[in-house]
Amino acid sequence: MSGSRDPVAEVMTAPMVPLDPQKLLSESVLELRGDGKAGGGLVLAFQSLASLLLEDPSIHVQEWPFFSSARRGASIRSFLRVSRKPILAACEVTRPSLVLLMNESVGRSVDFADGVPRGGTFVLNTRRSPEECAAHFHLSGRVFTVPGDEIGQTHLKAPLGNVSAYVAMTQAIGGLAPANVIESFLTMLRKRRIPDSIVERNRTALEASLEAVRSGTFDFARPGDHAPAGFEGYGDLPVGAQTRLRLSQSNRTADYAPSGFRLRFEDPERRCTGCAHCITNCPEGIIHFVPDAEKGLQVTHVDVSQFCKLCGECIETCPEQLFKQVPFEESWEEVATS
Repeated sequence: MSGSRDPVAEVMTAPMVPLDPQKLLSESVLELRGDGKAGGGLVLAFQSLASLLLEDPSIHVQEWPFFSSARRGASIRSFLRVSRKPILAACEVTRPSLVLLMNESVGRSVDFADGVPRGGTFVLNTRRSPEECAAHFHLSGRVFTVPGDEIGQTHLKAPLGNVSAYVAMTQAIGGLAPANVIESFLTMLRKRRIPDSIVERNRTALEASLEAVRSGTFDFARPGDHAPAGFEGYGDLPVGAQTRLRLSQSNRTADYAPSGFRLRFEDPERRCTGCAHCITNCPEGIIHFVPDAEKGLQVTHVDVSQFCKLCGECIETCPEQLFKQVPFEESWEEVATS
């Protein structure tokens, strides 16, 4: 009697094929995520990369950071999406194809490779070799390393690795001329009115980073390594998404809706893209959804019984126009008389 199949084991034993960032960028969406500490330049590195990519008029870009109220030294994340097609997703990046670890110490408490598919790209600001990093963090894919803190200390008089991390990410993505990589970063500094002397220091740091980046392809991940956490409901969604604590729990906000109309959601062909625009924009949390392995989530229905006041946010933001305001005949409640 043959044993049951283990699809995860089958995938892990198949030859590892590195994902091509340029192919993802052209055919779908290239998603990036970075982990670092506040004050370490992670946000600037992602902003600089977004600015460089936007020099191509055919490119669409989303870039934003995520951090708490904690100050310098707290763990933060940055996200970036880039595509030659319009980007409809509006949620954090949970399955990136390229990740950056800005600070090695963050890697002790955060799985920076969480959700990265086998064959993804990993960029690390470290003195260690790509092979050492791949073996230590159990990475399968292309690994790029650069000693950014050392380069920053040498040329910028501070252990800032963001300049080198920016350069390493451009090399990991590919298709970007080194001269453009340097000039785009320096132009951004000049727009911020950075003194010329510091701009020139950054130029030497950029040039040194181009020479210092090392890379290799490895397959050290084990079954189950870096698997994204399962969908657990409300806690997995950004602030503003569906919540049991409605913003107007104390009253019936549906009473404020225009008389004679009601919101309707119809999706018999399952055209919902999972972009979550309706969920994150609804002030009353009436959009209901289920997890979806391909799209992330699938909107199923809306609860208009008590809390929909027909603000129209879902109607305006849905790219597939699945929400409509339709005529509705009011039902009068009988008033008891004695």
